[in-house]
Amino acid sequence: MILNYKEYGSDRLSAVGPFLAVEPSSTVFFLHGLLGSADNWGSTSRELAEAGLRCIAVDQRNHGSSPHSPRMNYPLMAEDLIRLADSLGIEQFSIVGHSMGGKTAMETALSFPDRVISLVVADIAPVRYNPAYSEYINSLKLIDLSGVTKRSEAGAKLEQYIPDRNLRMFFLTNLRKGDDGILRWRINIDGITDNYENIWRAIEGGRSYPGPVLFLKGSDSDFIQEKYYGLMKELFPTYSLSTIEGSGHWVHTEQPAAFRQMLKEFLSSKSS
Repeated sequence: MILNYKEYGSDRLSAVGPFLAVEPSSTVFFLHGLLGSADNWGSTSRELAEAGLRCIAVDQRNHGSSPHSPRMNYPLMAEDLIRLADSLGIEQFSIVGHSMGGKTAMETALSFPDRVISLVVADIAPVRYNPAYSEYINSLKLIDLSGVTKRSEAGAKLEQYIPDRNLRMFFLTNLRKGDDGILRWRINIDGITDNYENIWRAIEGGRSYPGPVLFLKGSDSDFIQEKYYGLMKELFPTYSLSTIEGSGHWVHTEQPAAFRQMLKEFLSSKSS
C-alpha cells in the first residue's frame, strides 16, 4: 500500500528535467503513535521545514487517510514506509517516530539500515509493553454515530466510556464527516484491535543499526526505563538518550519548544 502523507518544505525542491530533486540527507519522515495521524506533526514539521529540512508526516496503515488492512505489525509498517519513500524517489532519509511510530522507525532502521541516515525515537523503547487502552478503543465500536454531525455530540456519547476529557478529545480527532455530513471513524478500528498484541510487541533482536540514534524520554514517563538500556545498546550501539523535563509520554505536544530544539540540533548535525 502507499500511505497518505503531508509534505512540508517542498519549496526546497528544484526541477531537474522531469523530476524533482532534493538533498537526500535533508528528508525526514515523521511517524505518529497509536490512534494518531500525520496531523499530529503539523507544527513540528512546519518549524523544521523553516530550518531547512524537507518534512514528510505520514499516516500509518489503518490510521488517518491511509489504506486499511486486516494485517498490522512492525515489519509490514516498515515496508509501508520504504514503499512510500520509493514512490517519492527518496533513497535515504531520517525518521522521527513517537510511541508506535517510534517502533516503526526502529524496525525500519534495523531492516533497511542503508536507507536510514538517522533516527529519533520519542518516548518508547524496543521492548514489549503490557497492552493499554484496549477498552477505550473497543468503546469506539459501541457508540452509535447514526445521524451525528457534530463532534460534541459524539463526545457526549463517548464520555461514559472515556471519562478523561483530554484522552477523549484525542480519540475524537479520528472522526471525519462524509459527503452526507455524518461523522464516521476514519481509522480501521477492527484492524487495530485484531492486531493489538502486535502493536505492543518488542522489536525483534539479533541485529543492529549502526547509525546515529537519539532516544527522547519524558521526565514523567516510564516508557523508557534503565532496565531497557541494555537492549537499546544491543540494537542501536551508538544511541544517545536525552530527557525532556516537565513532560510525560507525549513529549512533542507537552513540551514542543524543547522537543523541536532537540530535533533541530540532532537532525541538522546529521545532514550534510
